[in-house]
Amino acid sequence: MSDCNLEIYTRMENMLNRIYPALINFPKSEKYAVTQDIKNCFLEYLTYVARADKVKSKRLTYSQEAEGYLQKIKTLMKLARNRKYISKGFYKEISLELTEISKMLTGYMRSINKK
Repeated sequence: MSDCNLEIYTRMENMLNRIYPALINFPKSEKYAVTQDIKNCFLEYLTYVARADKVKSKRLTYSQEAEGYLQKIKTLMKLARNRKYISKGFYKEISLELTEISKMLTGYMRSINKK
């Protein structure tokens, strides 16, 4: 666990823990493609949010990088739903949480711009 105190970090870390078991159910053909990409995107998002929290001079830049990974996660989860790797209900839960995290990240970025 990181020493990052931002709620956008904690919520995404919790989501990764929720999604991780579902990745096991993906077909073998996707184990080293989509599943690995999803894991990597979550980890990159967490890395950039932690950096934004710690490096004041690059907060906006790191937050924008995190936003890019968040968008990629949304796309990959939608792909997983369309390919029926995850259930419609699970996708809906994840999608709502990702949307909420996205709003929080946007708010964080706005607060950086005001400083």
